[in-house]
Amino acid sequence: MKKIITLLSILFLGITYSNAQSVIARWNFEAVAFDAAAGTTFAITSGSAVADSGALVTGSAFTSVHASATSGWTTPVGNGSPKAASGNGWASGDYWQFKVSTTGFSSITISWDHMGSNTGPKSYIVQYSTDGTIFTNAPGAGATYDITNDGWSAGSYKAISTRTLDLSSVTALNNQAFIYIRFTVAAGSTAINGAAIATGGTSRVDNVYIGGFSSMPLTLNAFTGSVVNGKANLTWATTNEINVDGFDIEKSTNNRDFSSIGFVKANNSTENNYNFTTELSGVSYYRLKMTDKDGSFKYSKTISLNNKQTVKLDLYPNPVRNSTTLSHDKATEKASITITSLDGRKVSVINVVPGATQTTVDVTKLLNGNYIMVYENNGTRSSVQFVKQ
Repeated sequence: MKKIITLLSILFLGITYSNAQSVIARWNFEAVAFDAAAGTTFAITSGSAVADSGALVTGSAFTSVHASATSGWTTPVGNGSPKAASGNGWASGDYWQFKVSTTGFSSITISWDHMGSNTGPKSYIVQYSTDGTIFTNAPGAGATYDITNDGWSAGSYKAISTRTLDLSSVTALNNQAFIYIRFTVAAGSTAINGAAIATGGTSRVDNVYIGGFSSMPLTLNAFTGSVVNGKANLTWATTNEINVDGFDIEKSTNNRDFSSIGFVKANNSTENNYNFTTELSGVSYYRLKMTDKDGSFKYSKTISLNNKQTVKLDLYPNPVRNSTTLSHDKATEKASITITSLDGRKVSVINVVPGATQTTVDVTKLLNGNYIMVYENNGTRSSVQFVKQ
């Protein structure tokens, strides 16, 4: 039997998420036209199957798959109001499918408008997949539902047609390269009128939204501190910055009450190194408050620095061309010297000979510039800045 897939003219109904939740992708089918001789999936001749808008539209897709081997696709004139996707020739197991990336997002929620003609399928179930092959029935109220043929009036959807489903409990959908959502005709579904589904019975979807909260995929690879010239020098390194606003540097003198002493804007690139220098008096505790653009945040570990317990270091010569000698307190078994750039990137690590009070450091392979030499011994970190010429 030949199926007819049409674009129906139906008034657009916007769904608004809470301020903390973002629309990852949405489809309203306003610019889409379908091939009149397609197979069992949508073939789009104008417009695009990609989502109309959202935070992650790249790679998104919309398809419709039916059991029958032949399909017809047309774009009717309509009545001047916005469009929806509609298809007939339905059977149990047929579905509408939407694909989207959720990279950087969690607590997925979907919303859509769904209605049909009196002889179209009545009962549906929402299914999801992370590979496009194995699909699982979605949990929760609203995952199985019936539609009506009385879903819109005067070009507007009625509330009975608008559906939402909270998939936040399905953590497998969080931060995925792609997920797949299906609205599938349930096994044993009748037509809306209670009879068998007719060949000409239609199913119509519109205003499909997939939303979520930013999950801050940011990875904090390192957060360290050292005392340089009597000041606290804080460095940190990150990867996977997506939608990150920046870093509040927070300080405490009792490791309980923290307050912000500065803010560093995020670069939002693949790999990043940051540096922050502040005055240090006695014992101080520091942590990072990593804030996303939607206001969500998380904290780093807390580190402490003590200006009174630092070991005096002497470095000569400084500036240095080839090698320099660091004078330090007597080294224990695991003492080490680490050279970092000013933004905290580790350049080299040298194991110090136990019992030594002086260590010669070869810097011939360093590029010209400013560096920090950190001496770690028996739980104490001391630093000195030097110039490579």
